Order: sequence, then C-alpha cells, then structure tokens
Amino acid sequence: MKHHRRITRRYLSTSVAIALAVTTGALTAPAVAAGQPAPPATAQESADEQAPLDIPADSKLLSAGPTGMLTSTGWQADTAVYRWTPHRGGATVTLPAGPKWGSTGTDLVASKSGDVYTLTDMSGESDPVVIDVSGLGTPGEPYHLRRVIGTTLLMSDYTNARWTHHLVSVVDGRTVDRPVAEPIGRFDYGLHDAGPGRIVLSYVVSGTGSSTRRFCVVDATTGEVTENYEASSGSEGVGSVARTANHLAWIAWGETPMLRYMLRGTQDVERIPLTTTGEASGVEVRLLGDWALYARPGGGTAYTGADPLHALTASSLTTGETFKVLDHVSSTAYDQEGNLLVLGGILTQGEGLYRIAPDAATGKPAATLVRGSGRPTALVVEAETLPPTGTVDFDRAGGQLTAGMTLSRPNADMTLKLTHTASGRTAEPYTYWPGGDLSRPTATWNGRFGDGYPAYDGAYTWTLTATPSNGIGPAIERKGTFTLTRSPRPRDFDGNAAPDVLIREFGFLSSYDARQILGLGSWEDADETRIGRGWNAYDRITPTGDLGGTRHGDLVARDGAGVLWSYAGRADARAPFGTRVRIGGGWQAYDKLAGGSDLTGDGRNDLLATDKTGVLWLYPGTGSTTKPFATRKKIGSGWGAYNQLTATGNLAGGPVGDLVARDRAGVLWLYLGKGDGTFAPRTRIGGGWGAFKSVVGVGDADGDGRNDLLAHEDVVGQYPLFHIYPGTGQWKAPLGSRETSVPRYENWDGDVF
Repeated sequence: MKHHRRITRRYLSTSVAIALAVTTGALTAPAVAAGQPAPPATAQESADEQAPLDIPADSKLLSAGPTGMLTSTGWQADTAVYRWTPHRGGATVTLPAGPKWGSTGTDLVASKSGDVYTLTDMSGESDPVVIDVSGLGTPGEPYHLRRVIGTTLLMSDYTNARWTHHLVSVVDGRTVDRPVAEPIGRFDYGLHDAGPGRIVLSYVVSGTGSSTRRFCVVDATTGEVTENYEASSGSEGVGSVARTANHLAWIAWGETPMLRYMLRGTQDVERIPLTTTGEASGVEVRLLGDWALYARPGGGTAYTGADPLHALTASSLTTGETFKVLDHVSSTAYDQEGNLLVLGGILTQGEGLYRIAPDAATGKPAATLVRGSGRPTALVVEAETLPPTGTVDFDRAGGQLTAGMTLSRPNADMTLKLTHTASGRTAEPYTYWPGGDLSRPTATWNGRFGDGYPAYDGAYTWTLTATPSNGIGPAIERKGTFTLTRSPRPRDFDGNAAPDVLIREFGFLSSYDARQILGLGSWEDADETRIGRGWNAYDRITPTGDLGGTRHGDLVARDGAGVLWSYAGRADARAPFGTRVRIGGGWQAYDKLAGGSDLTGDGRNDLLATDKTGVLWLYPGTGSTTKPFATRKKIGSGWGAYNQLTATGNLAGGPVGDLVARDRAGVLWLYLGKGDGTFAPRTRIGGGWGAFKSVVGVGDADGDGRNDLLAHEDVVGQYPLFHIYPGTGQWKAPLGSRETSVPRYENWDGDVF
C-alpha cells in the first residue's frame, strides 16, 4: 500500500468531469486531465469569479480543505445525502449513498463498507487510506467513528458502562489502536471537537459537598493528556468548545447563558454573557486568533422570532470589542489555514459560502463571500397579488377579496389589515397557505370586521405586510386604498350590506345587525348602532325599504297627533337616517302599518294600513322623497282579525312581495302577493305565534339569498329571546326550523321593528 502523501493546494480544472463511483464501499477521487495545469485554489477566491453555489438551502457544512468542501442534507447519517463542492467554479457532485465523514482542514472524505473505512483525497493528490477496524472492539460493542483527524480515526466504544476513546490509524500497513487517556474519578464525560486536530475532554469531579467542571486537552497523535484546567462549577453544563494556541473557550449552560474562556496555561476563567433571556442551547463557539465567534446555527430557517444569537458575533478576548460578522449561520468548518468557512448570509450580500479571516488592515475577523448561492438573506417578494384599488363592487367580487405573496423563503408571516376610514374599525383575515406551500401566504377577506360584524361600505385603507419569522431583515409592506360598494339591501341602515333590526328602549332607537344576532351564543354582546333619542314621540315605526329612490332602506313613523313622517336611509353607521320629512296627517285612523314589500310589481315599495274597522288599505309607492305614496286603494275588509301584519318582501319565491298576518289565536298566515296590490287566498303557516311580542320581516338574515322572519319573545324573569325563522322560498312551507339567540343586553326587551 502506498503511504498517504502530504496534501498540496492543487486544484482540479473546471473542464475536468468529476466521476465518483463505489469501489468496495469507498470513493473514487476525481482525476486531473493529463497535460492540463491545475491552478491553486482556496476559499479565498473572489465570489465575482465563481458560479453560484449549487447546493440545497438546508445543506450542512461538514468539512473544508484546500480544494473543496463536504456538505450534507438530512438528519440521519445513514440516509443523508452527501455532496462535494469545489471551491472555485466546479460543479457540486452528489456522493454515493452511505455515511460520509470529513477531515477538518483537508480534502479527505471517509466512507465505510463493513468494518473498513476508506479515506479518499478528493483533490486526487494522494492515494486512499484504508483502515480495517474489524479486529477492534467486541461483536457486542464495536468501535464507533466520532471524528476524522487527518488520516486518523477518533473512535469510541462503550464498555463496562463507560465510554472509552481511541485513536485508530494505519502505520506501516497495519491498524494501530492508541487509547485516549482518561481523567480519573470523572463523570458527565464529554468529547468535544475543538478545532483542527484538537481534542478536548470535559468532565466533572466530585468534591466534598460540591463538584467541579474540568477540561483536559488531548494530543491527537499520542492520545496523552497535555493540559488540564478547572473551569467552573460542576452544575454548569458545557456545549460547544474551541481551542487555539492561546485560548480555550466554551459555551456554558447555567442560570445565565454565557461564553467562558481562559488563557491557556492559566486557571483564570473570563466570561461573556450571551443573552439576558432564553438559553444557550445550540450555540456554537469558534476561535480565530484572539477572537471568539459565536452563533446559534439555523437562524436563517428559524421560526422563533428575533434572536441576537442568530447572528455570527465576534468578540475580542483581549479588548472586549464585539460586533456582528454575519446575520445568520447555518454551519461552519475550519479550513486548512485555520480560518473559518461558514454557510450563512448577510443582508447586503445574500446567502452563500463565506470565509471569516483576520482583516489585513485591522486584524479583526472579516467576512468575504467565496461563492454566493443566488438566494437573498433578506426577505424578498417574488410575486404578489394585492388588494384592489379604486371602487370595488363587493357583490361582483363574490363577497371576498384575496391578497397574497410568493416569498423568497417560507419562514415569514404575512398579515393583511383593512381599516374602514370613517369608523376606524379593522379586519385582519386569517392567513393560509395554498397547497401547504409556506412561501405562498394568502389572506381572503370575507367582508367582516375582526369581531365578525359585517363591514361597512365606504373608503378603506389596507396594509399587506410580510415579516421575517426569524427577525432577520426588514419587513415588507404594501399599502393602498379602495372604496367598497355593494348592492343596497332593504333593511341595511348602517351600510354593511346586512339587514338590521331596530329596537326602541326608553326613547332611544338603535339598530343591530341581524346576521350578528343569528350568530350570538348565550349571553354574548352584539354591536349597537345608536340612532338617536326622542323616538317615544311615535306610536308606530315601520321600516319600508327604499321609498324615495335613494337605494337605501327608509322608515316611516307616526306621531301622537296622527302625522306620518318619513326618514330617508343613508346606509351610514354614523348617521343612519336623514332629517325627517312630513308625509301628512290623519294617520291616526289606522291601528296597524306594514311596509317593506313591493305589492304592485312596479319596483317601488308600498305601505299597508288597516283602519279600526278592519279594512286593509294599500298606499302605492311613488319613488318620491316629498310625496312617497299615491292615493290609497282598498284591498278588503275583515283584517281586524289580525293583531299584527308584517310585510316580508318576497318570502315564498314569487316575483313580488308577500305579507304574513297573525290572528288573535296566535296562528300565522301567509298572503302571497299577486303583483296587482292584492293577495292570493291565505295559507296557514302554523300556530303558537302568539308567544311573540313582535314578528319582523328582517330580510335575508342568514345570507342564503332568501328573506327570513325574526320573532321577538319576552320571557318572564329572563332576557328576551330572538328567533330567526329562515325563509325557504316555498309557499307551502315558507319557513324552516328556527334558530334562537339570547342577547345579553337588557334593553333588548324594548320594541322591535
């Protein structure tokens, strides 16, 4: 067997194809084309001269040598995918299946077949080193590879309930096993990768009433302990460890996470606090001269919010100066010169492979981009669907507005906030991800405010914001405005396209959204739109739908002197009705009024009135705001048998409005409008309606496109009940099963219209 030669800094030409194959479980190294010079290459090459780094975004850097680096993707060593990437210009090559190990600062890659390990020089400058470990360990407890140090395997076995470590190499063609010296009386034993060719053991020694954490430095050639240090209390855990010629540093886990370090040859331990909150789990430390570099790898893909430990931070062990080097780190490896190679990112330069080395002028650690991946570190919008601008007909839009983004990475949160300019009320629709693609957040607004209340028409501002979930880089914000419009609804008094219920209590008139009432659970609040006071002056109040051509729902009210007044609707929650207009006197002749149906088929809402002799009169609508009704027409007599009339609009599926009437026995009857101001013969709906204080034609309360009825029930000793009877559109059975709500407000036991 040829001996392993010194690894030189030769580079494979980019014109040479890299061929890798399995040969008895080992790798076949790339070869340099005959007669073609191989220029030297290191990780110092300018990124401007490089092809993009063609490795997956979740790659982990395992090792780096003079000509290339070993990376992997996947959590399990046996199933991970391993790749070799030349430092300058060459294409990344996927290695044969099976675990691979790198050797820090070299181009060696170790592979395993059975009990044989093969160390392949990926530069092609030396022959493979084959190490057969079949004679080591026992069948029940074989040796396990922990690290590759040059051409030596650092291996461990678990014997007699304790771990022991071994340096295994080939000398003169035979396998040599050198045990690593173990401290006496130790427990909580740890083996640490402290840098190129460096082994550090941490352990705890018990004393009287206390314990001490100690470190020992092991010679990677002989396995002997060369240095021993007392570090801290034994109760303090140890994470990552690093060592240079001058310093020993480690991440300490305790009540206050910190980086501890000491000058080699002394016992004085210094500390650098890492964070005032949280903990130091996963934080790694590396040493570069008299500088410590530390970070919590994985910040680029984290979802845990801003974390100062995402950044790679440099801290001087002599002056205490601290500054950020990279915005995040994925993984690190020392190169052959003892500098640090990092897969990570900077907001200004993006993702890629960076070299951290002392700056020639200042001596401070500085980052140089070796090869960029073409992926940004900052969050970037690659495509977007923004909310509309201008005037938006919400009905034509299908009752929803959608906005979304395609982002450069999945770990970002997107929010859409809409604000009604006049009222200040807001909506923030739920964000979802079509097809489970986390890089495509989408939000669809259903036309409701955040509390579920139907949103008003009018001017809106919107803000679409994408925020990095890891806190790295700025948020992305888009802003705009639109004006929302919808087709008018007859009983929509506040401009949210949902029918409203009017309630008078102690002279105050208020409106409540019928759809919100329908969705109330027991004792829940509902939003009140206060219309005003002084409404006790009227003994009859009747919503009529649009009377004067404004397209909004109006109402008429009769005062104690018999004068009828009209209030033009404005569909505005701030002022639902305009100033009243006098229709005329003499209306005290009627004991019941019912409005809200077009009974003549001319597209105008009409008014019904029964006089005290039981005659039913029709007042056809004119469409005029000053004279909303034409001369009355007699429909018929005998209507004194009913104690309530309710104009429902189209309840039973016909082309014009209908009427329901409750007799004194509590039976509810349906009168189908014929379109000429008269009605078809009545149809019995059902009995038991005498329990209700009022029955209101509330419009489409459940949003199914059909008009419904609301029944108001007083219950002795309880809050009132509201029952919604959904319309079916069928004249034989015009109402479905009721749904009941129990609003919490006591003033809901007033008069309901």
